Amino acid sequence: MVSLETLAVLVLSGLTNGSVYALVGLSLAMTYGASRVINFAQGEFVMLGALSTVLFVTTFSLPMSISIPLVLFVCAIGGFLIERFAYRPLIKRNADPLTVMIGTLACASIMTGGALLVWGPNQLFVPNAFSLNSISLAGITSTPQQLAIISCFAISMLVIWLLLYRTHFGLAIRAVGVDPNISKLMGIRAERVIAFAFVFSAVVGGLAGILVGPFLGGHVAMGLVLTIKGFMAVILGGMGSPFAAAAGGIVIGLLEAVVAYYGSSFYAEPIIFGLILVTMMVRPAGLLGEWEATHK
Repeated sequence: MVSLETLAVLVLSGLTNGSVYALVGLSLAMTYGASRVINFAQGEFVMLGALSTVLFVTTFSLPMSISIPLVLFVCAIGGFLIERFAYRPLIKRNADPLTVMIGTLACASIMTGGALLVWGPNQLFVPNAFSLNSISLAGITSTPQQLAIISCFAISMLVIWLLLYRTHFGLAIRAVGVDPNISKLMGIRAERVIAFAFVFSAVVGGLAGILVGPFLGGHVAMGLVLTIKGFMAVILGGMGSPFAAAAGGIVIGLLEAVVAYYGSSFYAEPIIFGLILVTMMVRPAGLLGEWEATHK
């Protein structure tokens, strides 16, 4: 029998990790929703966010209040460059989606190689934006940095919901995702919409890197792991919606916490992949994919 305190700790731990996976997953889904292409470089923006924080705060000795906007600007530039010099040229040459996805994978390798030249292969300490001192909330021990991760995820979900379903631009994003050619006939500038999706997703990834960096440490290889976790979240929750992908990330985070408590974290990934396999056989659109399709 699990005590309420233990259950609360497991939920908090699962929500923290799940929020990171959900942020990567909803970023992937946001890009996919506009371009119908999975951006395999998305996890590298988490890496870029963490290591750029090291650059601005530790190397350049800038305050966090100035460093965070600079980090997000760097990530935004990275997202713009991928869309402009990888995605757009391939689309203009009528490349199939698999070719475009391989192009984003090449961008991920380039980003990793560039980060290796700048920061080296060693794991670096990432300065924390919020305090790492323990605080107690209703008997549950946490840290402001940990709570900031969960809050960032919740705020990102709200912002994306307001953007997609309460603005004309959000309607344009969804229209481009359905058919970019028809949306152009309706006067929508599909290229700009897709560019925004890449930039927005990069900024969300960079923000996740700023917040999770102090816990994971900054390392050039961290992006690959988070891309995989984000992609798992997208497949589990549902490919076509950032909200379904976010739900998949939360499920993965909670499952990891439970498996680590009752057994070992080494069993978490095989169990999660098994769950994804079963889900794909029973619900190919994902846990919430079909619901999202009928409730938009």
